[in-house]
Amino acid sequence: MTRLFISPETTLRCGDLAVTLAPAAGGRITRLVSTRGGTATDWLVPLDDATREAGFEPTAWPKAGCYPLLPFSNRIRQGAFSSAGRTALLPLHPGERHALHGGAQQRPWRITAQEAGSATMAYSHDCGQQGWPWSYRAEQVVTLGERSLTLEMRVTNTDDAEMPCGMGFHPYIPARFAHRISFQADAVWAPDAEFLATAPEPVSAGDDYATPRALADAELTQYYGAWHGEATLASADGAAIHLVGDTALRHLVLHRPLGRGYFCVEPVSHVANAAHLQARHPGTGWLQLPPGASAACRMVLQLTG
Repeated sequence: MTRLFISPETTLRCGDLAVTLAPAAGGRITRLVSTRGGTATDWLVPLDDATREAGFEPTAWPKAGCYPLLPFSNRIRQGAFSSAGRTALLPLHPGERHALHGGAQQRPWRITAQEAGSATMAYSHDCGQQGWPWSYRAEQVVTLGERSLTLEMRVTNTDDAEMPCGMGFHPYIPARFAHRISFQADAVWAPDAEFLATAPEPVSAGDDYATPRALADAELTQYYGAWHGEATLASADGAAIHLVGDTALRHLVLHRPLGRGYFCVEPVSHVANAAHLQARHPGTGWLQLPPGASAACRMVLQLTG
């Protein structure tokens, strides 16, 4: 299987904050770090040196940094669905019966514009590639502030037929920021045994983070709908990440594996398996783009401490 290689990386800087990009490795961010007085603070899980040297298989991506979710987030049941007279037959994720996390983060992107504190990464998808029967073009604009990182993504349907899709971002947050987390959402779409979303329900006390509390070090995956667009992730030493998603990102995935050094808070446009659920439930967030139309989303990480 073809491997994705991290090199060449590009680093953007603003004040003491730096973000490193690996466009050829799926349009990824591989590190977000601030350095003060010789002390480095990682705000995202940094990519390890072994992966940096060896690369990785596209379906065994490193649990580090942040990557784009496109043309869909999370899972599509059995990797297949039909829309507007076309059928998508997507590769199944190893060990599962479903497709996972789109295909864009498994393909090389390229930098098309760059300044000291910003860069644009682009990807063009041909019809039928990876089983996705529509063509599209995507851009990510990465902008660094003195204490913030802004990611903007736009997808344009370059096909001659309407294209369904979704989008979002998948950051890996260091486990120390699980000390106190808080956000508000109006619904949960609880996952079944294969991590496909079920019907929406009101948020229960056990899934409610409106009042800040610790995220337990335990296996957890939950899908939230009608997310209010903000989440705060704080460490015991007072450092915090304030994550903000725009109105295009009103679903949120909260995921934590047991005993690992990270957790994930993923702002996305749609719920898992929306390609199938949208026929039965409103509010899935699944998009339909006419030929030539675009959709865009934005996530901001505001850093304190």
